[in-house]
Amino acid sequence: MNWNEMFFLALPYITLVIFFLVPIWRAFSGQWAWSARGDYGWTPRPSGFFGRESMGMAALALHWGVIVLIIGHIFLGMIGALWGPIILVDYFKWVGMAGGLMFLYGLVVALIRRIVIPEVREMSKTEDYVILCLLITAASTSLWLVIVDGTWGMSSTVFPWLESIFSFNPDVSGMAGAPLLMKIHVIVNMLFFCYVPFTKMVHLWSYPFTYITRPFISLRARGRWVR
Repeated sequence: MNWNEMFFLALPYITLVIFFLVPIWRAFSGQWAWSARGDYGWTPRPSGFFGRESMGMAALALHWGVIVLIIGHIFLGMIGALWGPIILVDYFKWVGMAGGLMFLYGLVVALIRRIVIPEVREMSKTEDYVILCLLITAASTSLWLVIVDGTWGMSSTVFPWLESIFSFNPDVSGMAGAPLLMKIHVIVNMLFFCYVPFTKMVHLWSYPFTYITRPFISLRARGRWVR
């Protein structure tokens, strides 16, 4: 097995197994509690209470960047590359670049907060830094390809390869000839999804049954109440 087969044939299926099965094992290990459990092994730690002034637009950019990237990848890049119309891929170039810039900005600020704010640094674990570094690498490699190298049209390579993986008829020939940074982008994304089930980000699998009925959390800040 060569490197291309290991990364673009074996690793995708390893990623799928880990991403879907490990959260099930963690959720039901020792207790039948698939919904949000509230323990710090499953839920994120509320570091947003500290250094709130440093979040601001960065938090919005990070979350909206994720939404834009998901919409862009699925509804523009994938559909345009696999089924057309091909003009959707052109839209994906610009939508993906905008979402990637917002996402990268939010990630960099989040990493800086964990380094420079003492309370946030004390609450942080190794997994927090690993997650941010993986995501920053994934975002920066794709943006470098688009903005610096001017490499366009990779949707026609990546999404057919993904289709071959999900159809259990893997074909790595397209990815074998892809630019190195594109390979790194794809590999880092798969490593991220492999790592997620073992971290606090596993809570994305929680069904928030009690979230809509829980009371508001009020925080006191210098003589006034905020929600």
